[in-house]
This record gives sequence, C-alpha cells and structure tokens, in this order.
Amino acid sequence: MSLATFILSLVFIVNFALLIYVLCQPKSERRWPIFTMVSLILLWQLTEFLNITVFARDQFTLVLGVQSGLLPTLYLAPAFLWLVFSLFDKWQRIKTSKKILIWLPAVAMSPFVFTSYNASNIYIDQGQVFYDAGSIYWFFAVYFSALMTYGFYILIKNRKHSERIVKRQIDYIFTGTLLAAFGGLIFSILLPLFGVNSLYYFGANSIIFFTYFAVQGLFRYRFHELAASFYRALADLLGLFATGFVFFLFYWTLHDVIFIDFSKGKNLFCLLVFLGLTGPLLFRFIHRLAGFVVTDPTRYLRNIEDNIADILRSSRDLDILFSRLARQINRVIDYREIFIYLAKRKNPDVFYQVFPVGERQLDKNASRLLQNMSEKRQLIDLAEIEYFKLDRELHRELLEQRIDIALPIFYNRQLLGVVIIDNGQKVLSVEQLEFLGQVSKYLDIAVGSLLLHQQDMAENIRTKEEDKKLS
Repeated sequence: MSLATFILSLVFIVNFALLIYVLCQPKSERRWPIFTMVSLILLWQLTEFLNITVFARDQFTLVLGVQSGLLPTLYLAPAFLWLVFSLFDKWQRIKTSKKILIWLPAVAMSPFVFTSYNASNIYIDQGQVFYDAGSIYWFFAVYFSALMTYGFYILIKNRKHSERIVKRQIDYIFTGTLLAAFGGLIFSILLPLFGVNSLYYFGANSIIFFTYFAVQGLFRYRFHELAASFYRALADLLGLFATGFVFFLFYWTLHDVIFIDFSKGKNLFCLLVFLGLTGPLLFRFIHRLAGFVVTDPTRYLRNIEDNIADILRSSRDLDILFSRLARQINRVIDYREIFIYLAKRKNPDVFYQVFPVGERQLDKNASRLLQNMSEKRQLIDLAEIEYFKLDRELHRELLEQRIDIALPIFYNRQLLGVVIIDNGQKVLSVEQLEFLGQVSKYLDIAVGSLLLHQQDMAENIRTKEEDKKLS
C-alpha cells in the first residue's frame, strides 16, 4: 500500500466516524445538510480508493471509476448552501423555485459524467490517478465556485446578527474551510507548479479539516479554548507515538532477541492480551509525562482556584472576601461588571447588593432569574438560554439587566445569594465555565459558614451587652 492510499484510507475512516457522529446527534434542521455533505465526500473518497486498489486492474473499470468520482462532488456546493440556510433556520422559508434553481445545474450535468466530457487519458502513477479534464469541469468549476461564494456571503452577512453561539459555530466552519483551502493551494496548485507532484494527494485529503471543524462546530454549544485544544491534541499524539514506540521495541526484543515465534496462535494471543491490558496504563503514564514537556495552558486556572480556596478559608470579612474574589475571577473572565447579592436574613425572598455596596435589591417573587436558580440549582449562561430558546421571560430579564453569567450561592438547599457577571456578551469557553462552576461550589460552603460565624459573633456581642445591662 502506497503512502497516498494509506492517507486516503485514514481520512475515509475519520470521515466515516464523523458521519456516525452526525447520525447520533439529536434531530435538528442542520443535521441532514451536514450528513449529506459528509456522505458525498465519503462517496468521492470511496471511488478514489477503489480506483487505486480495484479498478486499476482494468482500463474500462478505471475509466468508469474516475468518471463516477465527479458525480458526488457535483452536489457538494448545493448541499453546502442548504447547510448555510439551515444554520439560520431559513431553508424552509426559501421558495421552491429557488431551491430547484440551486440543485438544477448539478442534476443537468450528471448525465455527462460518464462521457469524455468528464475525463479522458486516464492512468495511475505511484498510487495517484492522473487524467485530462474534459469541458464539463469548466462548467462544474463555475457552478461550484458561484454557489460556495454565495454561501460564504450569506454566512458573513448573517453572522453579525446571529446568536453568540451560532457566531462561534460559523467561525468553526470558516476555520475548517480555510485550512482545507490552504492545504489544496499548497499541495495541489503551488507545489505542482514547481514540479513537485508526489504530494498532490495531501491537497485533496485536506477536505478532512472542513468536515472535522464543521461537524464539531455545528453540534457544540460549548467550545474549548484554542490553546487548550492544541495542548490536548499534542499530548495525545505524544502519548500515542510513545506508546507505539515502546510496544515496537518490546515486540522487537521478544521476536529478534529472545526469538519468540509469534506465528503460533498461542504466543500471538498472549502478546495481544498483554498489550491490551498494559496499553491504556502506559498511555496514561506517558500522557502525564507529556505534561512536563508541554506546558498545560489551563494550569493557571487551577492556581487561581487554589487562590480562591485560600481566600474563602482565611477571610472573616465579607467585603474583603468579595473584593479579593472579584479580582481572581477577573483574571479568568475579564468581565465588565460584577455584582454580588445576598438574601436578607429576616426576608430570604429579598436579595440586597453587598458587592460593590449599593442600594439595589432583587425580589425573588418578581425575578425569573432567582426563581430559575432556586429550581435548577445551576449556573445560568445567557448565551445558552439564547441558543436553546429555553425561557423567554428569563432571556428578556437577562438582556434588560445586562447579565451574561449568574452563579448561585446555596446553603442548606436554600438560595443564599447570586453572583452576576457582565462580560460584554462574550462566549465563555468550557474551561472558563468549569472554573465558575468550581467557584460556585466554594461559595456554597464558604459564604454560608461565614454568615453563620458573623451571626454567632453578633449574637455573642448582643448577649454580652444584655448581661452588662442586667449587672
């Protein structure tokens, strides 16, 4: 198997896994467009693989296979336009005549795929298929370019007015497209101009960047930080490479030094069992060692969490505690404003502003935010409320009061307080949300304990004053 065939096989397997992933997602208007696109790409890659491995044995089947490779790609551009309109929930509102106009050129060109207008003078060299493109390719290139350009125009135009999470999903689509286009430009256009044709297959297989980023972006509503994603990918690659290298040395020692014959079924079975049992353990061990080689970009979050834990343990004054806490949160979230409210002791349905000290109050009976927190007992993110359209009344309240994130503070299953953050309508990463979730857990214990401590202190002072009056 040549390197070109091997790379094509890997890309096909990854795209097939992405197709299964799409099918496993909850039903949505955008699932079938991306399913169609990945299916078309898989069919195209399947024909490429069969051309090299099976159809190459006979010229007739080779010509048929190469010509049929254009058929799925004809429908990629209209499927992309379908996806773009579905992303903004507009596909159902498009007139039927316009939909027909989008798909009609692909249907009209389909009968000419299996003719000399498609491809001729076909041959294989070093695992790559070469041919002379026919006149249909010019019509296909114009049609494909026009629809893709129109699709990206729609994306750019509607991105400005889209929800924050949808904007991030569009960014994923753009990232995947740019990486795929960059790979095609380098390996399929620029390098062949300088006489380097041996790496041509990398350009066609760069489509994996589009499928991976598009699929991952479309079905996510929480996104990892870019630095954290690269760190995990690099650590995993180091772990896989090192684990494979260790097992290679182990096999080489047993086979070439100790001379164990693995052609015998019993020896091979014992080796596979050993590798299966030790592989995960070895991978985890090497993965941890990789942490000493590559600095974890999220390590600072754990340091800040430790700082917050120390602040909450050592502080006996609420004003000082909240002031220090706000500074630590600002190192992670970079917020515009932060407010902390606590429930009144004698009227727990009324929450008064304690940081920064102010006169504003929130009434639980009139606040959907406080009611939702009491019921759900979890962090509230405006971006997710907006994306899932969960609670219109809550969404309206969050917008009116410029609340992007709200953290509950519970004690003895009772809503004791709330931390309100305005971060300028930015989408928080998974790491930032997990950090805030941990802060909320710390506050549940610390603030409740501190309030009880202050109440005991006040009670002791009041008791002493009463004793003095009696004496």
